[in-house]
Amino acid sequence: MAASEAPRFRIGVSVLPPLAAGLLLFLAAGSSPAADVPAGSAPAGTDNAAVPIAPAADNGWVDRTHSRIERDMFDTVVWFDRFFGDERMLVTERPESFLRWVNDLRWDEEERFSYRTTARASLRLPRLKKRWRIVISGETRGDPNAVTPEDPGNPGLVTGSRVRTGSTELIYELLRTPRSTLDAGTGVRVKIPPDAFVRTRFQHVMPLSLNTLGRFTATAFWEARDGFGESNQVDLERRLAPPTLLRWSNSLEITQESNGWTWGTDLSLLHKLSPKSAITFAAGASGSTRPAWIAQDYRILVRYRRNVWRKWLFLEGEPDIHWPRKEDGSRKPVWGATLRAEILFTGTGPDPQVGGGSGP
Repeated sequence: MAASEAPRFRIGVSVLPPLAAGLLLFLAAGSSPAADVPAGSAPAGTDNAAVPIAPAADNGWVDRTHSRIERDMFDTVVWFDRFFGDERMLVTERPESFLRWVNDLRWDEEERFSYRTTARASLRLPRLKKRWRIVISGETRGDPNAVTPEDPGNPGLVTGSRVRTGSTELIYELLRTPRSTLDAGTGVRVKIPPDAFVRTRFQHVMPLSLNTLGRFTATAFWEARDGFGESNQVDLERRLAPPTLLRWSNSLEITQESNGWTWGTDLSLLHKLSPKSAITFAAGASGSTRPAWIAQDYRILVRYRRNVWRKWLFLEGEPDIHWPRKEDGSRKPVWGATLRAEILFTGTGPDPQVGGGSGP
């Protein structure tokens, strides 16, 4: 998106940082004082995995509001699925769906304070043989600490973007086996005028040894603005001990408008502290292959993540330092820190009754 388009999204953004700061302080003040349980079995495969904890004793308006949003959101998906599907079939389960809303309050030596919010929803339609899902993504700006793209080919999540982006996509699952998946999707980038995009993605998981797992992802995409592109990602994961995981992630991406291949590599050590908390140590580099294969940025970070107050609320603290390359080739360390709050909605709960329903 051109820089001239940025003012279009300024309305109301000035009030977001104070609201985010208030939300983060509120969550921190409301965290459970209970002691952590000692570390147990293997860690979750990702920092963002929800770790089940005992529900809080209070089942007040906060829990009721969260449950109401979950129920209404996923009942709406089931209603549309029933409306366009075969009414003779029984709805036997909720959609495998989720909504993840993340708010970042960041400070660093270059930009001082900044605010970023990201939302991503994946809504699966179980009536259509569980092969269709709708994905809605958006963020106010890209993640400044990202080394590898979160979702290659999705114009709603663009690493390094400084303007608001968003997209809506309909995805069809072509193939699924215990180790491989293949899907294809089409959607639009939410802007004026909207941009269409199409992409297909293949993922394969392969055990390399008793404690080592390899993951390969290849994505081919076309965007009306940037043309064709292709992205590859390879992840190697090794369990060092029951609560510790070592992960090495590598990515290569190219588009018609890019300056050669864009690459990134990241080495992370994830350690489970308790069923409610984990810590990650990560170091990475990113850059492009033209005019020379030179890293444009190095970074080191520590991320502490904790489940607080409710099982669907998470707080993270992330101090970091990175060395961006200047135009004259010099590098100067830039210190920063991020306070992050995440709210997770999942498609769980009692099954809806079979029938016409009242609609969304």
